[in-house]
Amino acid sequence: MKKILIGSGIPKVCVEPFEGIVDMTMPPVVGERFPQDEVLRLIPEYDAFFCFGTPLTKEILDAGKNLKAVANFGVGYDNIDWKYATEKNIFVVNTPQSVLQPTAEFTVALIMAISRGILMYDRKLRREKKCSSERFFNRDLMVYGKTLGLLGFGRIGKAVAQKCQGLGMHVIYYDPYRLSEEKEKELGATYMPLKEVVSTADVLSLHMPYTSENHHLFNYDLMKTMKKTAYLINAARGPIVNEADLVKALKEERIRGAAIDVFDNEPNVSDELLELENVVVTPHVASCIFESRVGMAQEALKGLIGILEGNHPANVINPQLFKK
Repeated sequence: MKKILIGSGIPKVCVEPFEGIVDMTMPPVVGERFPQDEVLRLIPEYDAFFCFGTPLTKEILDAGKNLKAVANFGVGYDNIDWKYATEKNIFVVNTPQSVLQPTAEFTVALIMAISRGILMYDRKLRREKKCSSERFFNRDLMVYGKTLGLLGFGRIGKAVAQKCQGLGMHVIYYDPYRLSEEKEKELGATYMPLKEVVSTADVLSLHMPYTSENHHLFNYDLMKTMKKTAYLINAARGPIVNEADLVKALKEERIRGAAIDVFDNEPNVSDELLELENVVVTPHVASCIFESRVGMAQEALKGLIGILEGNHPANVINPQLFKK
C-alpha cells in the first residue's frame, strides 16, 4: 500500500474516504505539525507528502527518495520549490477548486466592509455607545454602478466578477493571458492594460498568484495612479503589495481605504497598518470555513492518490511531467 505523510493533524472526516486505499501518517492532534527535522527523518519512507505550508526545500525533496508527489493546503504553492520538484519528476498538487467560492465570497465581504465603512461604524458605536452619524459624511462608496478592477482573472477573479456584477458593478480586468473577445462578452468583462485598470477602478481587487516577478508589484508609484476615492482589496498573496508603501498611501489619503487578508511578512503585520482607521484587516482567513477546509484537504489527497495510481488529476501544477 502506498504511503502518504501528512504534515499536520487534520480532522478524521478529511481522511475517512481514503482509509484502506493508502497508508496515511499524521500528528495525532488536529493542528499539530511535524517539525522540519521530523519531516526529514520520516520522508524517505513515503511516496507522497501533504505539506500544509511547510517550506518544501531542496533538502526535503532530496530526502524524499521515494516521493512521487507533494501537495500544499491551498491554491498557492510559493512555499514549494516546484521547479526543483519538477526536475526530480515529483508532481506538485494544490487545491484550486475548494478555495474558489469561499475566497470569492470573502473578497466581496471585504469590498462591502471597507466601501460601506462597516467596521469603522462598528468601532465608533462600541466607543460612543449611542447611534450618531453625520448627514453628509463623505467617506463611503455605493458600489452599485461603480467599476470593479481585477488584476488577475483566473477562477477566483471570474467568480468575484460574477458576484459583483450581481451588485450592479461594471467589471474591467487585466491578466497576462487575455481572454477571447467572445469569452469577455460572455462574462461581461472588459480588458484593459494594467495601468488603465488601476487608474480607472473604483474598487481594485488583486487575484494574481505570487511569483518573484510580481513581488511588490503594487508599490507607491502604482498606488498614486489610483483614484483618490478608490479602495484596494487583497485576498491573494501579501508580498504582491509593498506594505510600507500601502501605509504611506493610506496616511497621505492617496487612496480612500484598503481591505487586506494577506500580508507582506506573515505571520507578522505592520503596527502602522493596524493603527489606521481606513483599513480592514483579517488574518488570512478567506477560505476559513470548515466545509471548505475539509474540501481542501480531500482535494489535495485525491490529487496525491491520483498520481500514485497513475492517473492525471486536474490539480497538478506541473502537468508537463505527464508527458515523460
